[in-house]
Amino acid sequence: METTHEIKKAAVIAAASEQVRALLETHYDAMRKAAEESFVDDDTQSEPKAKASFTIEWDALAMAPTVTVKVGWSVRFKDESEAVVDPLQAKLPIGGVE
Repeated sequence: METTHEIKKAAVIAAASEQVRALLETHYDAMRKAAEESFVDDDTQSEPKAKASFTIEWDALAMAPTVTVKVGWSVRFKDESEAVVDPLQAKLPIGGVE
């Protein structure tokens, strides 16, 4: 016979799994599109990568826990600029200090 702990564990896992699947199904196209758009004009990538992260929370001690699943996805864009700034170089006299 299953204990209350085992029943609750199975229910939390089932609820979380269903929510993960539903969120992935709902946002799949947006995630794919974001990855595809980040790939344009990026010669360093061999293939666009779609990445998603899921956070699962539940009331650990509650008899009827609320299971919350959140999904996040993003595209990382990089840009870089560099400049050497030496404002004193232009003001020093040639030949050293006066």
